[in-house]
Amino acid sequence: MKPDFDRRQLMALIFVSSLAPAVRLIPKFNTQTAGSSSWVAPIVALPFLVLYVWFLSAFLAERRSGEGFGEMIMRTNGRAFGSVVLGGTAAFLIFYCGFILRSGAERFICTIYPAGNAWPFVIVMLALGLTAALGPRRALLRSARIFSPTLVVVLVLVLLFALTNIDFNLILPLSKGEPDKLGLAAIPMFEIYAGIFVYSAFFERPRQLARRRAKAYSLWLVPVCLLFALLCAAAIGNYGSELISRFNYPFFAMIQNITVFKTIERIEAPVVALWVLPDFIIFAMMLIVASRCLRLVFGYVPDTGDAVMHDMSNGRFLIPTSAALMLVVAALLDMDSDNLNFYSHLVVPAANLAISCVLIPTSYVIGKLRTKQ
Repeated sequence: MKPDFDRRQLMALIFVSSLAPAVRLIPKFNTQTAGSSSWVAPIVALPFLVLYVWFLSAFLAERRSGEGFGEMIMRTNGRAFGSVVLGGTAAFLIFYCGFILRSGAERFICTIYPAGNAWPFVIVMLALGLTAALGPRRALLRSARIFSPTLVVVLVLVLLFALTNIDFNLILPLSKGEPDKLGLAAIPMFEIYAGIFVYSAFFERPRQLARRRAKAYSLWLVPVCLLFALLCAAAIGNYGSELISRFNYPFFAMIQNITVFKTIERIEAPVVALWVLPDFIIFAMMLIVASRCLRLVFGYVPDTGDAVMHDMSNGRFLIPTSAALMLVVAALLDMDSDNLNFYSHLVVPAANLAISCVLIPTSYVIGKLRTKQ
């Protein structure tokens, strides 16, 4: 079967969808954990991410021709445990998408419209994500491929302008004697990308994309980790680790301090507006994966080709059902400052790590044992 999207589009999907949680979590958590040396944490996470990519590639190599990741889990694990793996993944993604809807709206309001209402943003994002999920998968991947260069350019420009105000005494020399704290600070980078690697694997069906998969993603991770290390260094170098650890949105706080050519100020508004794109991509991606997992759990065979948007047969009704559950979660979440930190720094990372580092490896081991029998 000829793939209707390529690996570059999958990489763009992973990168764009990672930006929303990464800029929210990495700078603040890193500085709270490892102080001024925390900017090297994304580089520390690199070898562990490479190992995880090789593990996940080995798992995906167990697929049969034309078989998706979810179908393989159901086949190799059996219906009982396969339903636990996919059902647990879907449950977390429904909660996470509800959190994304509210946290994205709160970020938009806090940074641009302090007196605004979050619900128009929530409803619009839900409608856009549902439309994307009901359409062909390749449309979302191609959208990510289009958005990715724009967001990279924005990040690089922000980095260049931030470097003009950086105080290198705030990031150098590196602290010595606390490798355990630096390792702990690397967890968010690992957690975010390990999780998104797992969820993006549900988009991979053609075996052609499995060739040299581990090597390609390993090389791709190098500039990604370097980019986040530089962004963390720029944030710490502008404000210091103590102040960064207190900000809810360190990345956007850094942007507020940027003046372009000493004439243009307040550039954070268009940058924050651009961050709607990663919110849209990650929400639509996780809605697709959650509904796909539920369709497999309830015994449906998810379609491999394009379907008409209003077609609700073959379990496709679970797509709007999942979206409705996400809206309920968004309505139930209390998103004051303390709860935002609790969800983003503890609940979501812990659940993400449980899926990527416990549930998926356990599924791999059980599949291997059952295959031998």
